[in-house]
Amino acid sequence: MFENEIVTLQNIIKDRTIGSAESIAIKHILESNIPSNVKGFFKAEVEWLLHSERQKEIRSPRFDYNQEDIRILQDQMDRMLIYHFTFSQKDFVGTANRCAHFLFNYLCRPQWTLENYLFEEKDTITLHELSMKFRYCIDYQYYWNIMEKYLQSKNRTEIPKDEAVHLFRKIDGEIIKDHSAVELGKMTLPFFEFISFIHRNGSTPMTQGLPTKALIYFFKDKHIKTVYEHMMRLHDSGTVTIQYDQLIQILKDSFVKKGFSIEEEIQKREQEPEITTTLSGIKFTERDKQQIVKLLFGNEETRFRSVINNIISSTSWDDAALALDHYFTMNDIDAFSREAIILTNTLQTYFSNQQSKDELF
Repeated sequence: MFENEIVTLQNIIKDRTIGSAESIAIKHILESNIPSNVKGFFKAEVEWLLHSERQKEIRSPRFDYNQEDIRILQDQMDRMLIYHFTFSQKDFVGTANRCAHFLFNYLCRPQWTLENYLFEEKDTITLHELSMKFRYCIDYQYYWNIMEKYLQSKNRTEIPKDEAVHLFRKIDGEIIKDHSAVELGKMTLPFFEFISFIHRNGSTPMTQGLPTKALIYFFKDKHIKTVYEHMMRLHDSGTVTIQYDQLIQILKDSFVKKGFSIEEEIQKREQEPEITTTLSGIKFTERDKQQIVKLLFGNEETRFRSVINNIISSTSWDDAALALDHYFTMNDIDAFSREAIILTNTLQTYFSNQQSKDELF
């Protein structure tokens, strides 16, 4: 869906920084005319490399590295090492590629990206590691601001994955319920501004606005059922791209004119009666199941059941998501299609329901 924009962004980054040079220092990247979240990613990459090097150091207990003047000098030296770090052409291109793909995923599906990126193979992460990984995530800073305050208030130095995932969803729920339609629309501004920069600065003019599919994913990630279902109907009726001003009006239409508030939507979204069918503990509406089987599994019920059973045998949503993405890739399925989105989020909900539902606030 964003293949052209990703390639265009990589070209913009390269043209405005390293160009055809053999190498470039991070300080020159930070001084260049590229988006701040791209600069943040490159700087975070260098900080993480230095952190990894520090982890390998052997420090004798006979020396007190915790003395304040020693720590100040160490911090100063680290800052200098970071700003003078040099990327080779090969390393630069590799980092730019990871950066572009990461930022598009994060801007489109922040909760999903954080859940899959922060922990990777770990069940628990320290506060220090968490703070360093959030340096890759310049946008949507409220996640880190609230999580940091939460851990500090609990005098915690680490957090398990299931608790962090629940906290991310709680954070969004608490924020969204107090938002008007206009304020909810403003949450998409980092995504719109990022795409706008690429469209304005690319060598080939591109269609302005965001794909409707991307906005479906964004509001699905926020678990706002009325909005993403409305977006699906718009997409099915032929609305391929949406401008920011159009989005605001769409949100007003779907909430204000119908007399809904965001808080009411959150309270009712799991209470709507539906004709459902259950497979291995996973609930689908009958209509959704029929469409998923038809469009994603070649209308083969047996194949559908086999793939689903294989995916839910995974030990975590991380592993299940990889298995699902593999199935989509191997079968040339658009992961942003309506049916793929429904299947992905239904499976994610299934795994989430296996985790603790204890309130964190």
